[in-house]
Amino acid sequence: MNRKADGCFKNYNSQQRRVEALAGDCGLTMATQASLQNVKGSNNKESALPESSLTWCLSQLAKVATSTDHQKTGLRGSDNRNGEGRERARETQKRLQASQWRALVAIRTQHIKGGTGRVGRYRVQGGLPPLLDLLRRPDTSRKILDLSLSILANCCTEKETRTEVRKLDGVSAAVEVLRRNVAVETVENRAARALGNLAMDPEGSALIHSAGGVPLLILCLSLRPSSPSPAALPTLPKLERAQSAARALLYLADTPANRLSLLSQGAVPALVSLISPDQPAGLRRASLRALHEVTRGCGAECAREVSRCGALAPLGPLASGEGTRPLEELALKTLANLCSQGCLRPLVGSLGVIPKFSEEAKRDALKSGVFLRALCLCCKEAVNRVKVKDSGGLEVLIHFLSAHQNHPLTRLVVLACVDFVYDEAALEQMQDLGLVPLLVARLVDFSKGEEPEAGLTSATCGSAELMSSSCFDSFDFPHSDGTRKEDGAKEQGSSSFLSLRSWLVSEGLISSEEELQDSGVESDWGSFYSSPSPSSSSSSSSPMPYLPDLGSSTTSKNGPLPSPSKPGVTPQSPSPSSTPKPISPSKVCSPARKRLRVSSSSSLSCSSVVALDAPPALSKGPLYHHPYHPEPWAPESPILLLLSRFSHATDPSPVLVTTGVLSGLLLYLTQHRDPSGRCFRMLGRLSCNPNCLRALLRTGAVALIRHRLCARDRPARGRGQQSDRVKAKIKQLGLGLLSNLRVQCESGFGVGVLTHIMLSGVETDRLLCALSLPLICSNKNLLKKLLLDNSGLMFALEHLGCDDNDGDRGLAFLAGWLRPLQEVSAPQLHALYSALLIGCLSSLLSNSKGEQERKKVAVETSPATSLPEPGPTRCSYSRSKHDLLLLLDDGSQVPACREAVSGGDGEDAESGYFRALLKGGFGEARGCEEAISLRDVTPGMLLPVLHYLHGCRLDAREAPVEVGGGPGQARGSQCDFLASLFSGCVSLVTDGLFLKSAVAEVMVGACRFLVAGLQRAAEDLCVSLLLSLDAAPAREAGPKPRDLPRLLPQLYWFSQRYNYPRLGRACLSVLLRPQGAPPADCLLRLARQADCPAGLKRDLLGLAAAALG
Repeated sequence: MNRKADGCFKNYNSQQRRVEALAGDCGLTMATQASLQNVKGSNNKESALPESSLTWCLSQLAKVATSTDHQKTGLRGSDNRNGEGRERARETQKRLQASQWRALVAIRTQHIKGGTGRVGRYRVQGGLPPLLDLLRRPDTSRKILDLSLSILANCCTEKETRTEVRKLDGVSAAVEVLRRNVAVETVENRAARALGNLAMDPEGSALIHSAGGVPLLILCLSLRPSSPSPAALPTLPKLERAQSAARALLYLADTPANRLSLLSQGAVPALVSLISPDQPAGLRRASLRALHEVTRGCGAECAREVSRCGALAPLGPLASGEGTRPLEELALKTLANLCSQGCLRPLVGSLGVIPKFSEEAKRDALKSGVFLRALCLCCKEAVNRVKVKDSGGLEVLIHFLSAHQNHPLTRLVVLACVDFVYDEAALEQMQDLGLVPLLVARLVDFSKGEEPEAGLTSATCGSAELMSSSCFDSFDFPHSDGTRKEDGAKEQGSSSFLSLRSWLVSEGLISSEEELQDSGVESDWGSFYSSPSPSSSSSSSSPMPYLPDLGSSTTSKNGPLPSPSKPGVTPQSPSPSSTPKPISPSKVCSPARKRLRVSSSSSLSCSSVVALDAPPALSKGPLYHHPYHPEPWAPESPILLLLSRFSHATDPSPVLVTTGVLSGLLLYLTQHRDPSGRCFRMLGRLSCNPNCLRALLRTGAVALIRHRLCARDRPARGRGQQSDRVKAKIKQLGLGLLSNLRVQCESGFGVGVLTHIMLSGVETDRLLCALSLPLICSNKNLLKKLLLDNSGLMFALEHLGCDDNDGDRGLAFLAGWLRPLQEVSAPQLHALYSALLIGCLSSLLSNSKGEQERKKVAVETSPATSLPEPGPTRCSYSRSKHDLLLLLDDGSQVPACREAVSGGDGEDAESGYFRALLKGGFGEARGCEEAISLRDVTPGMLLPVLHYLHGCRLDAREAPVEVGGGPGQARGSQCDFLASLFSGCVSLVTDGLFLKSAVAEVMVGACRFLVAGLQRAAEDLCVSLLLSLDAAPAREAGPKPRDLPRLLPQLYWFSQRYNYPRLGRACLSVLLRPQGAPPADCLLRLARQADCPAGLKRDLLGLAAAALG
């Protein structure tokens, strides 16, 4: 206890000594100091002092203002005539200052110290108004100002207090104190600290800017000694003042407008002077933080200020690691901000920081987004691109693109890859790193209407600056209106020229930037930003023999693609602004090739008259103009440009002719609202390259081109429904691609490739090649050799009829053509396989003799004429003498004539069943009078057979003629019973209910009782009816099938079960017709419902053999 009491007593004594010292500085009287000594000698606890009460302290501050007002009015009275009044007023003023001092010291050391809770209590009890009144009084002493500003700065660490200070106009009061005490370092230090805390809120920052506090804070950054001696060092108060001012400027650079205001008032040179190595570490760190914030979103004005004050010289050593780690990181971030301007990037690269950018971005790309952004922007100049490659920057870019497909900076990474579009070594390196699949995956997202940047929050980014639109602002990437910023108008010109001018200034070869104007250079390079003529706008980068106009269909949207074989020819498009866009000479041409030159006068005259017919329709956002390719770009244009550049290689098949890449391109063509002509030309280039033929066949791309482009049965599900014009263009593209491949396959080289794959390829290659052969080969002898003689078609039919459970493994090679890969299922694989098989077989049968006959029958036959012609309505069965009874399962007895049933005139009119039953060795042949029992027979099956055996026919012309008396002496007549059965079946057949129709029962009965004539007649009628229904949609009159895809599997199953081969072949012929075929799943259901899957394969092989015979 004694030790604790001694400690409290010592603390109390030290506090009293500080109070006495501060009171002496304020000029207090001896009496006041004596009274303080009396307090020291008292034995009361510290809590008994009056200043321990916040209410007393606030009352003293309020009393000071009231007493001072009374003093002013009292001096005007009678006491002003003698010195006694003045002395009394002076003593009163000193006592009030002493109490004021005691209150301020207590507030600072007791009442607001210890957390935001005490600051809030001080604010709630009304402590801010009297404190701000002290600051507004011009006669307040320096010590009082120091203490008041210190209290204000401490209170402004709380958000609610800052709001209250702004309401009380405390910002202007603090700025006014800073203006009145320009030469007082301690007051300036505390005022700058208070303003820095107030600037933490955007509202407070705006008020400080409007109150004129920025010039005063910049003045506080000066460390110029008062003594003229050069050896004089800045004092500690000046260093503290500069550090507080630098911290305030950090928070005042919160918006682009505020940063521009700081730049215009000279903040950059003042901050740069404080980062020299001879300054304290704390001051250097505060200055670097403020400089990093001021240079955020570096514009032309910022670049000019940095160039004039030589900021890169001290930043380079700091970024290289000469200082501590915090200083190195801040210097790197500042240099990364400066990379937004093309005129500074070569200088930044010369400091050797590009490897640092790569290292920081590789460490954590999300947290180091500013370094990744700087690395991307450094790819704009050739001198920096070499350093990016040497430092492993390409690996960093590709890894980021792979790991963060939906990050906003992904677009900038893709544009950085575009800058290497004419660098062969870099293209090979990016190709080896797996750039192409990443680009295709991003293209698929665009085609589906899913913006990769949508739905991303700042929490996933790790930095709010990466989510702002300013992260894409730079000199080389203009704003959406296609023009440069107004503040950078003087910096117009190529980026390489600006880089050269900045380098000349830094090396001292020219004294200022104005000595080397860009007017002469602009006229020299003026021929490179001329507008194209109408003829050049329709040119394509690669000729397509069978697609002469596909490239020009979308030229107005994406513009012509510069051919890599002639990189010097840079196509241009009319600029939306009156100022032409310069082209960087570092990317215009390669040294070994010549450049196409156009006169400046012609380009200017052309640009005044040439304009786009209509603005290109983009899905989202305004137009974008790349510096090297000035035509308007859609979001997917950089991806297509890179892919098109890869397609110019001698053998692009290892990179582009893969399942993943081609499926993505086909998906883009079929789902995008208006696909780019660059994709058209790229696919045409691949189809004309002999080195790609083998890969196109082995991957199944040929069959997929026909399925996706030529035989589209589903609407697009992307950004919007494609118009008929776009669909026609895509179909024309598919036909052109197949024509190009057909030209190659009919050559000796193509025949060798096809033969080699079909004879010595692996199973998957043989299957896919067999599915593609009929589409691109018209040589029947070659098709017969490869598909029939070498069992190629039988190999392609191997998976037909497999279930979803056991067929998934066999068709796994088709999974790459379905997207997304994570959702691929066995039914999808079987549906795709069925569609490819239909395309193969329909192409094989399109020019066959059987197909031509089917078309002829379909044209000549209709549902109305397929029925029997009307004739005499006489029934031979009803006129016959019945001497036989047939007993059915339901107990009904059907009469018949034994002689007519057991034997007839020829094989067609007899029943082998009844002949064996009634004339063979069975008991029924003895002629007993009992009814003959027939099991599993219905009246619908038996009666038509009995009518036919008794001489009734569907058509009167087919009835038999008998000579002499008795039955058959006259030509038979048409039977009303049989005619009614077939006339009523049309509606059931068209509804897809064939198995429930009376015709089906007739054909089952004819098969059961072996009546060949009735079988043939019913089969002919069903075939003609089916072919007429197949052709019905092409005509205006006649009934149309409502469910033909459901009818075909039923008919084919029926044909196999009851031996009607012609009906089965007719079903397959309708299913495999080239135009207007049923959906692909119809073949799949037909194969699974078939009574004999092996018989189905034999029927298909038979159709193919007939087509090639």
